Amino acid sequence: MWGKLSGYSDAFKKASTGDDGKQYFVPASYYPWAMFYRKSVWQQRGYQVPKTLDELNALGAQMKKDGLNPIAFGDKDGWPAMGTFDILNLRINGYQFHVDLMAGKEAWTSDKVKKVFDSWAGLLPLHQPDSLGRTWQEAAQSLQQKKSGMYLLGLFVAQQFTDDEQSDLDFFTFPEIDPAIGAKALDAPIDGYMMARKPKSEANAKKLLEFLGSADAANITVKNDPSTLVANSGADVSGYTALQKKAAELVGSATEIAQFLDRDTRPDFASTVIIPAIQQFIKDPKDISGLLTSIENQKKSIFTG
Repeated sequence: MWGKLSGYSDAFKKASTGDDGKQYFVPASYYPWAMFYRKSVWQQRGYQVPKTLDELNALGAQMKKDGLNPIAFGDKDGWPAMGTFDILNLRINGYQFHVDLMAGKEAWTSDKVKKVFDSWAGLLPLHQPDSLGRTWQEAAQSLQQKKSGMYLLGLFVAQQFTDDEQSDLDFFTFPEIDPAIGAKALDAPIDGYMMARKPKSEANAKKLLEFLGSADAANITVKNDPSTLVANSGADVSGYTALQKKAAELVGSATEIAQFLDRDTRPDFASTVIIPAIQQFIKDPKDISGLLTSIENQKKSIFTG
């Protein structure tokens, strides 16, 4: 299949390749995670993009005074908060530690992971309360309705804004925490297509995959979805909105790209261990050590079982 595809960078091919060196995936689109906000709200209040964690905290405190939820937040479905863990771990401990932790090679009980949760606990008061009863769409609507000041989410947040409101949406990458690590790494998950092991008609399935991986298919996506970026470099992206262009530049300038916690680790570990652990942390962030010990014990049985 990949011999017939064109318009994909080495990075996309690598992301589609299994440990055995074979390709299992045809990329279609991708989207960065960042801190989204409404330009009109920020201009009205005179807010400035924070470059450090201290500046982010100060901005959040000001937003609270101004009657806003500083950071929109909804984790009813369990996965959105993974994005917060990812970006804090990438900023505090760097990309290599993050992917090694996801691969089960590092201990969740380490001081490095504890620091991530300590930092997150410090930020929780800036997050929209009662998040476990709220979907990401509802959290995004609070940003759309100008009730929240910013929101850490993927570019798909734009789906909750009308066409007229798209031009009022902007973003910044999560600020640096450690100057030695910087703020160039980010989550930018890739979405695409795979084929069943034994489809009813393999020849037709491959033809469909070939089309879905083509520039023509990407052009259809560009025309119909302002909340994503297309993976094929042969696509006509002149129809990208200003937000899409900026998002593409952000991903292009990233030094390292993570796929998102539930894609970078084992699915069973993400769903049965991490989701309940993070939701427990959001409910009661006091016993971080106990929480991390529980995660590590479960990790060992899953990764070595």
